Amino acid sequence: MPTRQHQRWLFTDPRLEPLEPVLARLPRGAGVVVRHHHLPPAERRRLLDRLARVARRRGLLLVDEARGQVARIHDCRELRRALGRNVPLIFVSSLHRTRSHPERTPLPRMRAATLARLAGGRALALGGMDARHYRRVERLGFNGWGAIDAWRVRT
Repeated sequence: MPTRQHQRWLFTDPRLEPLEPVLARLPRGAGVVVRHHHLPPAERRRLLDRLARVARRRGLLLVDEARGQVARIHDCRELRRALGRNVPLIFVSSLHRTRSHPERTPLPRMRAATLARLAGGRALALGGMDARHYRRVERLGFNGWGAIDAWRVRT
């Protein structure tokens, strides 16, 4: 994992398929968290290989969520666990309502700020995020943001 923190992240999701046009829209230097845990291992491996080629061409960082480099945290207990495992990417969730988890209540603003600061510079905002929402929460201690729908190719 590079030491420089990438600021914008795409979380892959079946709703975004095909993924290649979505990756083509990402800004150079953005990151991609590959989830797709629903796929059989061989098919997931092929997806990772395909996305890795696109990521290299586009100057994107590709991270396989299954390798333990990413933690999505919702409270102090999960944050302690992520810090104890020295996870480099800690996404604090959810900051806003999302289509992925419509039943989940967003974190109160000050709780999100506390988690971000306790993460020691590794916190990224997740949950209903886009560039506009990120500008509103950046000063709370977040160093970037991740999203699904913000990167969706609209037709």
